[in-house]
Amino acid sequence: MNPSRIIFIRGPIETLTFFSQQLAEALEEQGLETWFWDMKSPLDSRETFLSFRDLEHTVLLTFNFIGLNGESQFLCGTHTSLWEQYRIRTCCILVDHPMYYFRQLSLRRSFLTLFCIDRDHQAFVEQFYPEYGKVHFLPLAGTILPEQRIPYGERETDVIFAGNYAAPENLIRHIRNMDQESREFYFDIIQEFLNRPDQPMEQVLISRLKKEFPQINGQELLSCLHSMTFIDLYVRSWFRRNIILSLAEQGIPVLVLGKDWELSGCSCPQNLILAGQQDSRTCLVRMRHAKISVNIMPWFKKGAHDRIFNSMLQGCAVVTDYSDYLEEILQKGQDSMAFTLEHSESVSQNVCWLLEHPREAEAMAEKGYQNASLHHTWKNRACTLLEIISGL
Repeated sequence: MNPSRIIFIRGPIETLTFFSQQLAEALEEQGLETWFWDMKSPLDSRETFLSFRDLEHTVLLTFNFIGLNGESQFLCGTHTSLWEQYRIRTCCILVDHPMYYFRQLSLRRSFLTLFCIDRDHQAFVEQFYPEYGKVHFLPLAGTILPEQRIPYGERETDVIFAGNYAAPENLIRHIRNMDQESREFYFDIIQEFLNRPDQPMEQVLISRLKKEFPQINGQELLSCLHSMTFIDLYVRSWFRRNIILSLAEQGIPVLVLGKDWELSGCSCPQNLILAGQQDSRTCLVRMRHAKISVNIMPWFKKGAHDRIFNSMLQGCAVVTDYSDYLEEILQKGQDSMAFTLEHSESVSQNVCWLLEHPREAEAMAEKGYQNASLHHTWKNRACTLLEIISGL
């Protein structure tokens, strides 16, 4: 199809709305009409939608099934959505592992094309939900602020990290009602990830489930995976806490953007500069003033996080763990510095080296900016999306 109008949703998750705005601006540059359904103004949004003509060339582009979760404002009758009623081609980008979306994926919607930000996620959906056909790989991207970059040597923040902290006591509620044997099973798997963090999440979970329950069928497997997202959250938080606190406890002040870090139990809290949770644009502004940005991947083994590209586009030198995809698109030691979760102690070594070698750090930041600005902006992703949508 040749789309003439793209519908986005201004929804409850600020980050996803920000991504949508960046894509909308890029698609408008390509000559497409874009429009936002505002979930805070459902009646006005619905009235505008119903006034549209040429709906056969209209596409809904959403993230994480927002607008497809049975929200009342999108319903047309008891069970049918407006998108189904008017046969709107829908594209949904999943920015988390598909096991989080067991219920939504199980509905087997027609007119739905799926995108994943990690190739392992893509393969998972194609294997377990073949009725959706081709699933497309679309990595996250970064945003360039219009303001001129601050020269590297004039930046007042040495090290920045953007990301929330999930305290174990808050995560435990996910398994509070489990019996002791099930808890022990979960924490045994967690220990396996802590010992071998190079392993893909779904690969280990599926293997352990089949070993524990040899007769498990496909639907039961998917249901169990959905109930095991606690493990994903726990191990991600464990590594995030250990790495950021290791920097602070070795005397490196870190500006932390994200909630609940006051619960992390840092023994050198004076080196954690807590800015609290910030919106997407504020995070970018704070990155503009930072020399080094540390990133810890959310268990994407064949994808990338937008923090990497955002940091590069604001002129930071990036220190991050790598994935197979990042191995393809980045050059270690030139446009970024790499570490592994198995040897996370090297994070502080990398950061200290960059702080002690500002000229080399500035050159790395410049190469990172050039790479990201050429290949990894939302404008790049919009072009890919438009090509895929046009081929549907």
